[in-house]
Amino acid sequence: MNLSIGLIPSPDMPHKLINKIYSELPKDFTKHVDNGVEWQFDIHVASMIGTAEHMDKVLDIASNMKQQKNWDYTICITDLPNFSKNKSALCDIDFDTKTALLSLPALGTVKLKEKLRQCLIFIVEYLHSSGRNKSTLNFKHFKLTQFKEVIPKDHNENHRSRIIAKSTFLGWLHLICGMTFANEPWSAIFDFKKIISVSFATGTYIAIFSTPWDISLDYSYWRFILLMLLSVLGMVGWLIYSYKLWERPSANTQKLYRFIYNITTFTTLLTITFLNFIVLYILLSLSTILFVPPELFSNWTSLNSKHPTILNYINLIWFITSLGILAGAMGSTVENAEKIKRVTYSFRQYYRSKSLEQEDEDSSSAYAKADYYEGEKQSHHEEGLNEHNNS
Repeated sequence: MNLSIGLIPSPDMPHKLINKIYSELPKDFTKHVDNGVEWQFDIHVASMIGTAEHMDKVLDIASNMKQQKNWDYTICITDLPNFSKNKSALCDIDFDTKTALLSLPALGTVKLKEKLRQCLIFIVEYLHSSGRNKSTLNFKHFKLTQFKEVIPKDHNENHRSRIIAKSTFLGWLHLICGMTFANEPWSAIFDFKKIISVSFATGTYIAIFSTPWDISLDYSYWRFILLMLLSVLGMVGWLIYSYKLWERPSANTQKLYRFIYNITTFTTLLTITFLNFIVLYILLSLSTILFVPPELFSNWTSLNSKHPTILNYINLIWFITSLGILAGAMGSTVENAEKIKRVTYSFRQYYRSKSLEQEDEDSSSAYAKADYYEGEKQSHHEEGLNEHNNS
């Protein structure tokens, strides 16, 4: 018997991850789901919906696509956050149409490929057994998070199921980490060339004066840490303010999603800035060794002719790097605004940002009267359902 599974990943991170595990799926499904079936997979990349506020429409859209493609099962893998009663929702399953929605950010960042593979196996096995086999909801790669099955509150609740995180805090933690990971902050290390240039030039200039040398000898470590945090947070805050990266209240967005996207913007920029801090530290290490020879460091400071140690140099470079990052924050306005947004946002968040900008341009008095989104907010029933704990 042949069964076809349509995988509909969103562009960017979901599509990349599906491509990485695609070749292994037939063997995995034969082993874990049904060895009497020849599993066939088809990938169709599509965004499905524009923003997270319309997550309740995804399964209906997927059902229509399933009929068009003549698939037996359909799974949408989205990079959008999914909530139900303020809890992070991992997946929605429709037994009637044999479709499912998987929210990739809910998987977090650690062992993401293994988690995605295991979730796909669980969903298809769950659909294949019409919900009778619930023992597979035991995700071994989730060490802390526990999941439970609930029934969505909507017009199709009689044949739909939803898997949500039991803990609100841990569910949100996984979600924020997953959304930050989807933004790929590591790829933006060298996209802030002008900011790094200003920071490096400032740090090098500071390093040629003896006053910072003396200060670095007298500073305690809590001051170094405080200065570093001040410089990094200053850079993040200035970038958010100067490039208007903070999502404001809108008639077409929910407060919950605005909050999660703003937190993700902050964590993404925080990660990028810390990575740039490390790059700048390495660059300033080279310039400091060149411009601050040991003899000069010893004679012009309170070392009183004592030979400077490696730790003295580490502290000095730490100090001037923090000051350089602060100066770089002021110089961040030399970067192109569109470039900053593309670097900071994932494909989906960038699309959301552009949609909101267009809304601001086209806003009318009708929109101006509303300061919150009045659309459907997902909820669920929990009564009478067994909880499934992870190992």
